[in-house]
Amino acid sequence: MTSDSEPTKATARPPASAEVLGRVVTARGRWLDEAVEVLSDNPLAAGVWLVGSLGRADGDGFSDVDLIVAIEGPVPAALRTHPFGGLGLPGTVLFVRPKPRNAPDGGAFLSVCLEMAGLPVLVDMYLWPSITVAVPTGSRVLMERGRMPRSKLGLLDLLALCPPTDTSGSDPDDPATLLLLVQLAAKYHARGDRSRRAAICNQLNIPDITIVEQLRHLLDDRLPTLWPASTAARTAVDRLFELVSTLGEGR
Repeated sequence: MTSDSEPTKATARPPASAEVLGRVVTARGRWLDEAVEVLSDNPLAAGVWLVGSLGRADGDGFSDVDLIVAIEGPVPAALRTHPFGGLGLPGTVLFVRPKPRNAPDGGAFLSVCLEMAGLPVLVDMYLWPSITVAVPTGSRVLMERGRMPRSKLGLLDLLALCPPTDTSGSDPDDPATLLLLVQLAAKYHARGDRSRRAAICNQLNIPDITIVEQLRHLLDDRLPTLWPASTAARTAVDRLFELVSTLGEGR
C-alpha cells in the first residue's frame, strides 16, 4: 500500500489530437524535403511541384500529398510501371494503388500510402513527360531545371488535354482500394465534409457513416479475406480512426 507521504505516479495521458496532427505535418514536410533532394539528384526529373491543398497552401493535418514529377523525354516503361520505387523515393510504404486513367498520356499515376508519424498519409504521384507538362494554377514549384511552362488551367483541365491510352480504373478487389477509401472516408468525417464522405461510402457500397467505428467494422469484415498479411497498413489506419474519434463524432 502506498503511504500518504509517497509521491503519486502520474497517469499517462494520450497526446492531444493537435499534437498528433502537428507531428504528421512535420513528418510530411520532412518527407517532401527528402523527396525533392532525391529527385534533384536524378537526371530524369525535370521538375517537381505540389498541387491540391498543399500546393495552394490551404492544407491541414489530414491533407494528401499531390505531387507532379516532370520526366525528361519519354517516360521509360519500367518507370511507368514502378514510379515510386523507380525514382528511389524515401518512406515506409504501407500499400500502393495504381489507377491508369488518372495518368497523363505517356506518363503514370500511383497512389502510395506512407507511414508518417505513425499515421497513414497518401501521396498521389503523377509522372508527366516534359514535352507536355505544365505547372497548373494553384501549384507550388519545389524544383525545376529551367523554367517550366505555366498554365492558367487547373490539374484536372490539364489532364483532360493529355488523356491516357489506358483508361482502366483501380482494381475494386485490390485490398489497397479498400484501405484507401476508408482512409478518405475517415478524413472527410474528421473535417465534417458530409457530401464527400457520403460519396466515398457509396464507393464502399455502404450507407453514409455517423461514427468512424463503422469503418473499423468494415475493415474487420472485408480486409482479412483480401489481405491477411496487412498488419502494418491496418495498424496505421486504426491509429487514424482513433485520432478521428477524438475529434468528435456524429458530424
